[in-house]
Amino acid sequence: MKKRLLLTLCCFFVIHAGVAIESFAVDEQREGGSSQTTSDNRNPAAKPVKEFEVYHLGEVVVASEKPGVREVAIVNEISADDIKATNSKTLAEALFRAPGVRVTAGAKNEANVSIHGFAQKQLLVLIDGVPYYETKYGRLDLNQIPTENIAKIEITKGAASVLYGANALGGVINVITKKPSEKLYAGVSFEASENDTYRASATTGMKAGIFNYWLNYTWAKSGGYDLSDDYQPKMTTIQKQPGGKSYEVIQGKGERLNSGYESHNIWAKFGIEPKEGSAYYVNIHYLDRDKAWSPSTDTIRYFNSRPYFTNFAKIPDYIDWGIDLDARQKIHDKVTLKAKLFYHNHKDSLDSYTDQSYAIQLAHSSYKDYIAGGSFFADFQPVDWNILRFAVHYKKDNHKERADAYLPFEESASYTGSVGLENEFNLVKNLSVVAGVSYDWFEVDKSQKTNTDGAGNFINFTPLSTNRNEAVNPMLGLVYNFSNQAKVFASVAHKSRFPMLEELYSSKGGNVNLETEKSWNYTLGASSLLTRYAKAGLSAFYYDVSDMISKDGMGWIGTNYNVGKVQLYGFEFNAEIYPIDGLTLRLDYTYEEGRNRSEGRVTDDVTYIPRHKLDAGMQYVIPMLKTRLDFNMIHVSSTYSQLPTPSSPSNPVLKASDYTLFDAKITQPIWKYFEVYVACRNIFDKNYEPEVGYPAPGRSFWTGILARY
Repeated sequence: MKKRLLLTLCCFFVIHAGVAIESFAVDEQREGGSSQTTSDNRNPAAKPVKEFEVYHLGEVVVASEKPGVREVAIVNEISADDIKATNSKTLAEALFRAPGVRVTAGAKNEANVSIHGFAQKQLLVLIDGVPYYETKYGRLDLNQIPTENIAKIEITKGAASVLYGANALGGVINVITKKPSEKLYAGVSFEASENDTYRASATTGMKAGIFNYWLNYTWAKSGGYDLSDDYQPKMTTIQKQPGGKSYEVIQGKGERLNSGYESHNIWAKFGIEPKEGSAYYVNIHYLDRDKAWSPSTDTIRYFNSRPYFTNFAKIPDYIDWGIDLDARQKIHDKVTLKAKLFYHNHKDSLDSYTDQSYAIQLAHSSYKDYIAGGSFFADFQPVDWNILRFAVHYKKDNHKERADAYLPFEESASYTGSVGLENEFNLVKNLSVVAGVSYDWFEVDKSQKTNTDGAGNFINFTPLSTNRNEAVNPMLGLVYNFSNQAKVFASVAHKSRFPMLEELYSSKGGNVNLETEKSWNYTLGASSLLTRYAKAGLSAFYYDVSDMISKDGMGWIGTNYNVGKVQLYGFEFNAEIYPIDGLTLRLDYTYEEGRNRSEGRVTDDVTYIPRHKLDAGMQYVIPMLKTRLDFNMIHVSSTYSQLPTPSSPSNPVLKASDYTLFDAKITQPIWKYFEVYVACRNIFDKNYEPEVGYPAPGRSFWTGILARY
């Protein structure tokens, strides 16, 4: 506690020393370069350095000058300024406070993101329009993506455009990166926190004639995080197979066991824009994260025969790298073509240990994946009031895995495609009608099962049955914009999600006969600029999900079936107020209900759906000093983590408690090129578990400095 207090006092001394120095510095207003939480230009903080532009080739759906396809669904945008205000270091942290989005951390110290009750594998996560996931489980750890290169995040819920492609059952998260502005930009930053936690980043970018580039390197390292002082140790069940159960206190007070990490991230963008309407880019990323796996304080799994596996584990390799090629060419006043080619490679390995000392290693398992494919888009505008859009997506997923280093890799491969057609009709003034349909398909080309003898030695591979699924997904939406900056919208869309390789072929519940998950998604909403000082929006949603893939058993035991029929419904309310110059108040509230309507159900309740989620924020820029104060609050109500099932009606009900968190950040510019800040997360040191068995970090402090030109 004394260390935290000393760190805080030092940070405040640096900030107030900067205020004194700033009062003698040249007062030069610098032009803004990031999208603000509010568009109100009365805010003096609305004009920082124009250090980047939004990479528009990353936007799958390009809006027209009239009301369009983006406005017929529930869409939230997180700007670079929003990310800065919440002191978010990774994509997962940036999504933490988004309306209707729930972010938790569980096994593998991995972020789990859900939208309106849909799990991350039921969402389409894109970076500049290119799918980002791991082929077996259908998701990747979004804490692996640093925020230094993010220009904005578009979150589309329910009725996403058919042009995005397959597997957008519950919505789309599209991360759009930065590209350089006309002026040379160079910036370096360094940050520090407790437990030997450090973060450094260097960025440069420039546009020169038709050429431009953007380069960033980010390094982060931590010895782990501290739990709340209110955390109380408990007995953990160690469940061995074979070997029975034992009970032991695994996690004590203080530092979270096995929670450290180190990451190296490189982003590069090189582009040519020879003339208006033409652009060609190469995007490269390399993400390397060495992380630990904090064990559950509830139950530890322990497979006590070869090939061994335990939850006492570390992940020495969690690496993603990829190359994306983007092109846009306007071939006629009425026709624009776009294309994307991509290759993404993922590798991760896991070391299992005997116990919480992590001294004796039992096994080394590995995954090797790649995704290769492309997308083609065509926009045709025959008349001013009509736009026809066409998209084709096709990709191959390849997965290799082995349960231990002495075994060979077994391999699976699949192909996914989508053809989408969408028409945006704007004949009536202020009214836009959007209609679309896509045909999506999925086919497993190859899958193997590893056979071993009683001692765990390799015998041979057995080919497994393949799987093919297809779906037709229509959508219809309309939006009407009033002259006073108010709008109403409504949409209905049929969405689908193909089963992942893990659900089809896993030795712990795989079912090769799984069918496609389906949902009818309905949204209705309105928003308005109420006065020059306030704006607000209200939207409602209803999702009727069928053939949901559920594991009918307890924990990791059981078989996957298309038994789930679930109804999800609720509403979102959003408001922003700008009562005085420099002050912005924000409020986002989401109410949601989930009802299990499956045949033979034991309960009507649904897991992982909080009934209430409240996000609030305040930003104030002190005149003259330009000191920026950011305060944020989040409340998430309790959720079920486990419920009884038809095959296991005696399953104990596990429920994660509700939690309310408060964060703050103070930022002070110094001279012309420097900025310092101090931030505190979980100010009141709340003890909570967003997922049962995984206690979250307690109070922590950050201090940092940024130099930019």
